[in-house]
Amino acid sequence: MRTEFGAPRTNCSCKMCRLNCKVMPGYLIPADLERMIPAGADPFRWAEENLLASPGALVMKRGKSFRIPTLVPATKPDGSCIHLTKDERCDIHDVAPFGCAFFDCGPEPPGVANQGLAAVYQAHASQSLYYHLVVHLNYKGLTQKAPEKLRAVMRAS
Repeated sequence: MRTEFGAPRTNCSCKMCRLNCKVMPGYLIPADLERMIPAGADPFRWAEENLLASPGALVMKRGKSFRIPTLVPATKPDGSCIHLTKDERCDIHDVAPFGCAFFDCGPEPPGVANQGLAAVYQAHASQSLYYHLVVHLNYKGLTQKAPEKLRAVMRAS
């Protein structure tokens, strides 16, 4: 059983959970890159084909709000995740990004979202591969809309 930050992976595929796949695919954490990028692949070329840079989560610290930019799966022209099949299944289920694999329509595991964002924040602070991929994709114009805009689309659905 895959775990992240002590939380077990979820496996729900109900209509509400599939709506996320159709509108707002979940974000990656740095550990996802190790699972998702094929051995020997150029991570920048792979990212150009498989990921987008998202403005990321809007968070607050000491009364100041800021964003933690994230990587998210690339999308098809209709906005759905490139990994969502015609029969609405995930074609990379076993290595699905953190934001897909650990969240569903049920209650959120306590603190897991904060830990995921903390890992992304640390990746930026240390200028790891994750950070460089975000910068690269932004430079190439391979970007996703802000999460709050995508949530508004989901609510309208």
